[in-house]
Amino acid sequence: MNQKRTLRFKFILGFFIVTTPLIFFLFYNNFYAMNVVRAEVSQSYYNFLETQVSSLDQTLEETNNYILRLGSSDFSYTNLIPLTLYPKDNGDYFMAKQWLLRKFDDDLSVYKGIKTFFVYSKKNNDMISVKKSYEDTQEFDGVLYSFFEQHKNDMDTQNWTVTSWNDKFYLVRVIPISPNEINRELYVGALIDINHLIQPLSQSNFGNSGKELLLMSNTGTSLIETTLSSDNVNDIVKKLEHNEMKYVSFTKSSSGSKYMLVGLPFQYAPISLAVFIPEKVVLQKLLYFQRLLFLLPIGLIIILVFYLLFVKNVLLRPMNILIKGMQSIGRGNLDVRLGDHSTKEFSFLVETFNKMASQIQSLKINVYEEMLRAQKAEFNHLQAQINPHFYLNSLNIIFSLSVLEENLLVQKMTQHLGDYFRFITRSHRDTITLAEEIGHIENYLEIQKLRFPEKLTFQITIPDMYKTYSISPLIIQPFVENAIIHGMDKGKAVFQIAITVRQSEASSDCYEVCISDSGKGFAPDKLQLFQAGQYAEGQGSGDKHLGIWNVHHRLRMKYGEAFNILFENGARKGAAVRLIIPKQSPYEEQGDL
Repeated sequence: MNQKRTLRFKFILGFFIVTTPLIFFLFYNNFYAMNVVRAEVSQSYYNFLETQVSSLDQTLEETNNYILRLGSSDFSYTNLIPLTLYPKDNGDYFMAKQWLLRKFDDDLSVYKGIKTFFVYSKKNNDMISVKKSYEDTQEFDGVLYSFFEQHKNDMDTQNWTVTSWNDKFYLVRVIPISPNEINRELYVGALIDINHLIQPLSQSNFGNSGKELLLMSNTGTSLIETTLSSDNVNDIVKKLEHNEMKYVSFTKSSSGSKYMLVGLPFQYAPISLAVFIPEKVVLQKLLYFQRLLFLLPIGLIIILVFYLLFVKNVLLRPMNILIKGMQSIGRGNLDVRLGDHSTKEFSFLVETFNKMASQIQSLKINVYEEMLRAQKAEFNHLQAQINPHFYLNSLNIIFSLSVLEENLLVQKMTQHLGDYFRFITRSHRDTITLAEEIGHIENYLEIQKLRFPEKLTFQITIPDMYKTYSISPLIIQPFVENAIIHGMDKGKAVFQIAITVRQSEASSDCYEVCISDSGKGFAPDKLQLFQAGQYAEGQGSGDKHLGIWNVHHRLRMKYGEAFNILFENGARKGAAVRLIIPKQSPYEEQGDL
């Protein structure tokens, strides 16, 4: 049955048609609210970062201007020239160096975010910077000497450069100072410790609720301690480069949690400052609604289950009972009656169905009784057709024996013929036993044997278990008669007939009566005609096959399609007819003798 045409399918489809737009609206409303919250939160953090980045950019800009002034003012330039002319042990070199140290020491108090200012003489490999402790000496020399070694061939003198030393990151800004008249290399610059630069930001409340500050270079390197992986940082840098919105979303590789990140690049340094916040923190005010939204499908499934149970009890179950009742009526069970139902509509349908079943049952009984009467009359008529047919043959036999003046044979034949006709005249019943039918055939064969004493022999084999089965009268005789009339050869060969009763191989509910002979067998065209069953409609050669058609028609009326008649020729000679007959209890529908 096509499930799409059932009421159950249509009710479920209707439920989803009604609820699906509501679900889509709720999800859309949730996503819209989430985007609004993200936009508001990102704007707030963006304003915060913009303020901080502007402040730090201002420090970098002022430092940059200081270095440029230091290298370009006449007074500073005069004190820098000895560093390019004299060796380290020269007095003028020493005085210039001391002047620079005093100036740097005074200026560092103004530029709070700067770690140190420095001058590097490449000629003397001398790094001049303010160092207040041994640790400062180790740190500054390590960072700056490493920087100049790494960038000796690609020194960027136009921008701040990110460099690292001992797992710490620094910003370095250098400008070259080389008098035109001499070829000496001298660099003036500033060093900034990135951790020191953003120390005020690090002390902000970013550690709570999973929020975290991120400072990264444009090459995708995190410049401060972070819980993000390098892949995460690289991914964030790429997203910020191609993103027009003020925030980006990403998933943390270590935990799989979703985060929202707001970032802003520096104007005077190749770095960016960002803050990333867990989505659950951003959407914490929507958390209850989100949980409710995600529980909505479960709630809808529960509602659907109760909805289907309600529809099943109120509509589908009574409908199924009504359908099963109609199917029972269709199968011929007219005794089915349906019980009452609680709803007014189905009570009316059930009452109407029961009345209809009663009317159909009464009508079918009347029609069936009329059909039985008509079938009884037709059956009696068909049974009566067989008697005159055999009477004529019997008279021909008596006439032939009289012509031959075989008086003893006539007497013997008359005795058998009397028993035969006595069976015929008393056989007004619809059914007889198989033993009675076989006895009647035996009388017939004895009569034929008296007519052909040296040309006909017969053998009958019937187990006792089959003798009491009921059968319609004169079912087997037409095939025995046809075997003698059409199968017996006119030569001197002895004609043999065998009648055998046995279990059918086709069905355990049937037995088989086989009539075989040693005669000429069926002609090919006749055999093909019989095997095609054309005799069943009276087809054939006039009245020659009236007996076969009569038997077939009577068996069909009694057993329907449960019987069968098979025709075949023997392997060498002769013919065989096999009757497949359903087993019936003894003396079923038997009348009085």
